[in-house]
Amino acid sequence: MPTHPTKKPKISKPNPPSTKPPPSTSFPHTQSNPKPRNPLHQPLLSTFTAALSPLLTSPSLPLKIQSLKSHLYARDFLSAFKDEEALEAYAAKWSPPRALAYSELLVELEGKVGGFLEGEGKGRGRRRGKMLCLGGGAGAEVVGFGGWKSSLGGDYGEGKERGGQLARGELGLEILAVDMAPWSSCLGKLVSALTTPPPVSAYASRAVKDANRALVNAEDFEVELLRRDVLDLGKGELGGMCEGVGMVTLMFTLNELYCTSVAKTTGLLLGLTEVLGKGVVLLVVDSPGSYSTVGVNGTGADEEGKGNGNRKGGKKYPMQWLLDHTLLEAVNGDGEGNGKWEKVHGEESRWFRLGEDLRYPISLEDLRMQVHVYRRL
Repeated sequence: MPTHPTKKPKISKPNPPSTKPPPSTSFPHTQSNPKPRNPLHQPLLSTFTAALSPLLTSPSLPLKIQSLKSHLYARDFLSAFKDEEALEAYAAKWSPPRALAYSELLVELEGKVGGFLEGEGKGRGRRRGKMLCLGGGAGAEVVGFGGWKSSLGGDYGEGKERGGQLARGELGLEILAVDMAPWSSCLGKLVSALTTPPPVSAYASRAVKDANRALVNAEDFEVELLRRDVLDLGKGELGGMCEGVGMVTLMFTLNELYCTSVAKTTGLLLGLTEVLGKGVVLLVVDSPGSYSTVGVNGTGADEEGKGNGNRKGGKKYPMQWLLDHTLLEAVNGDGEGNGKWEKVHGEESRWFRLGEDLRYPISLEDLRMQVHVYRRL
């Protein structure tokens, strides 16, 4: 059920995370040809460990995760996210592999697609990026963008191998996450962990202590949470959110929106088409294949507001087909070549596998997803 506060709360940063992380466990994975280890992955996982450490050592966490699974399977989101502990349990279990996968995907897309940043291609002056994450309250998008920002600065991974596209402090990133659940406290803890230097031993050398720094500069990383049901956003409010954005994301969100209301979700996509400027990138990530099949009735739309997009007797369509139909056919249907979107990248199935040497207090799972990238013309 959507909630409607009167103002937009900025993410408050709590006290720096504990310097005593909980014990970690490795989680093996079967891989015939594992990729070389990405040095950014462990620091990103450690961000979740530092932010959510009290819960990660709680004996009640396994039961909380099982309860979440049951509620999510039944699509009972009010019961699933009824309290702060449930929100943090979700973020602790499902957000870490997604965050790692998103950071890798963004690095890859930045090289292939580009255009996410204001000032890109205009020399080495300071650049800024504004990202709108619809359904992005659980922290995976925020931590993923933090990892991408860090890689651009040349501190970790591919950014360092490329010599770093930007010096530290040259990229300012602003993220607006829109979600109907009260994620503010959880998100604030993750932002604090991202922007706080990790603990080092009191016996570490002066050089090690001097080199120790946060993954992301707090001054260059602004995160804001807006509590709204994205299906109830009016054109004016949506336009205000999209002002100046370089990218809009729908990460493991679009299929749930379709299952709630095909008509409203189509309206949201058409609304984005109206308010987004030329060159803005829309990134959609979701479960692949039959996990993202949407049922509609014989007229091609569900009964608005009934949340019955998958009811018996309706026709079923792949989420990808509905998305492409809306953006590439419905809004581009004049037949004169005056398209409003181009599809610049698409993968029906993509695996992200966690490295065998990664450490985290609880077990995590590899991630399979479909990826679709569009650019506004």
